[in-house]
Parts: sequence; C-alpha cells; structure tokens
Amino acid sequence: MAQISQISRSSHGAAAVAARTSAQTPVQAPEDRRAALQAAIARIERGGAAAARYGAVPLGLPAIDEALPGGGLAAGVVHEVTGSAAGGFVAMLAGRFTGPVLWCVMTHARAELYGPGLAAFGLDTRRLVIARCASRQDMLWAMEEGLRDPALAVVVGEPDRAVALTASRRLQLAAETGGVTGLILRRGAEDGALAPSAVFSRWQVDAAPALGAPAAGSVRPPSLEDRRAATRAPVAGSVRPPSLEDRRAAAEGARWQIALLRCRGARQEAWSRAWTVDWRDATRDLSLVPGAGDRPAAAGAGELLAG
Repeated sequence: MAQISQISRSSHGAAAVAARTSAQTPVQAPEDRRAALQAAIARIERGGAAAARYGAVPLGLPAIDEALPGGGLAAGVVHEVTGSAAGGFVAMLAGRFTGPVLWCVMTHARAELYGPGLAAFGLDTRRLVIARCASRQDMLWAMEEGLRDPALAVVVGEPDRAVALTASRRLQLAAETGGVTGLILRRGAEDGALAPSAVFSRWQVDAAPALGAPAAGSVRPPSLEDRRAATRAPVAGSVRPPSLEDRRAAAEGARWQIALLRCRGARQEAWSRAWTVDWRDATRDLSLVPGAGDRPAAAGAGELLAG
C-alpha cells in the first residue's frame, strides 16, 4: 500500500517572502487602496478567493467557463458530481490537470475502474493511484490526507453515500491547505434534495441521447452516414441489442447534459442551468450541441441548491 507523505511549508520562509513582497510593493493612494480592498472583498464574497489563489482549469466551453469564477473549474477546492454520467465527467476533469491522481474506491464497489474508459476521457492511467478503502471512514481519511499533499494534483473519492456536512468541511479545508483539487463522485441521481455540503461547486451530469452525432460547432454539415447512424441508435427502453454501427458511434464519444446546481462565485443566472454537450474521444474536447444552448435544468433542480 502506498503511503501518502505530508509536506509542510516553513513559516519562517513564508514570513521572509511576505516581508520582501511588502518592501517591494509601491505605496498606493488612499483611493486606489480603497478600490483594491473593495475588489478583494467582492471576490471573497463571490467565492473567487480560491480560484485566485490556485487558479482554474477551463472546461473548454466559453458558455460554461465564463459562468465560473476564474474562467474554469477552480483548483485547490472540492467539487461534487452526481448523475448517470458522473464517472466520465469526473475522469475528463481529472485529465485536465497535470500530475498524479489519487482515486479512492470502496473495496465492495460493484464495478472496477476501466482503464481504457478513463483513457478515452483524457486521463492517463500511468498517473493514476488507486486506494481501495474498506470503509467510508477509511475513504474520507485517505481523501483528506491526499488533499493535504501538494505532490498530488487531484483526489477523487467514490463514497457509498453522501458526504456529511462536517466531513465535507474537513475535505474543503484540506484541499485549500494542500492546493489539491478534490472531486466527490456520486454515481446516479440522488433521491430528493442534496444534503447540505461545504463543497465549492455541485454538478449533475447525465447521459443524453444521440451518441455519435456530429461534433457541435463543426462547420461540416451532417453527412448521410451521420444521419443514418443517428436513426440506427436504439431508443430508450428498446430491447434491440446495439448493432456494430451503434457501438462504433458510442465509441466516438459521449453526449451529456451538464447542470450546475451550485457554485460559489458563479454568476447567479448560471445556477440551475443545463448545457447539452458532446465529448469527442479523438479530439478530447467538449462542444455545445447545435441548437441546444443552455437552458433551465430539469424541474426540481431549484431544491438542489441547498448547501
């Protein structure tokens, strides 16, 4: 079992850096200092302090990135993702970061992590460290220790049930301490309202129909083969097994409906919005589905903003 080491930073070194920075900072006029202070307060109130401290990783879609503080997924904080397609979305997010990824799973999990599937979403499995946890308490401990270790880039956890408010606060503080990004993966939809949580953002990502459709934003109009492939895709509830063409279309990528349920510092109008997007394995990027745009999330999403 790999041990996670903690790296502490010298307080004396931090003080020296602060002293040098203070000595080199030019004197500001009172009006400038007041404006800078007001801007800093507004950023903290909007939740942008974490994004300003550790930066943000763009998703590659202006419609979503521009709605998020820092222009992307904030680093050094914890995010929660639920939904039927949460696993692929989390793998895609982890793949956007540079460095080792600690993925914590329960020993009694029904499904194993599938390497080719993770790679298809841009996560190089050579960067992956898997921690198999016998209990939920063990998983929370492993996640917290990982989030405090700046040698890691991302910590993913798949708990068997929702993370309590106190535990989410501990994870959030650990992420802010180590500068490591945390992703709580809750496969499937939650029953009723989401439990209160201290995480930075909460997402719901579900699979959408029409896998293998032409990439959104492409200047190439759908060809006859594209239209034929779309008509061959099995409808929901169909008992017909997928054909070779269906499997080929599915292998090309995925279509998701992404809903931002809550995010500190995000534009208020972005809350409870949903975007239908295509993920392309070949190019490893996201694109909006033509004509779908962004729209209100499914009915009842407003109740999911608690926490």
